[in-house]
Amino acid sequence: MSADTLATLYCVLAGGASAFSALAFYAASPHCRWPRLRRAGRMGRQIGLVAFATALWLWMGQLGLATGLCVTLGGWMLTALVLPYLAARTRPDAEARR
Repeated sequence: MSADTLATLYCVLAGGASAFSALAFYAASPHCRWPRLRRAGRMGRQIGLVAFATALWLWMGQLGLATGLCVTLGGWMLTALVLPYLAARTRPDAEARR
């Protein structure tokens, strides 16, 4: 594997870990609108913390301390912002009531 391929792989893994962390925290929150995700989110805070630390470690290894922290938080906040809008768009509460 070349160095560029490996760097791209690290970035994809770090972005995925950051997004998964935000999803786990959303599943653990009382505002989660997806019933199936809410049931699975009992350990969401612990899983989200581990995924966040993994994403932070991967981004910092690739970009350095300050930039890695900023990219991790930026990706995490972007995902955390999109999840409630995605949940509202899919209307999972209306399907759960049927």
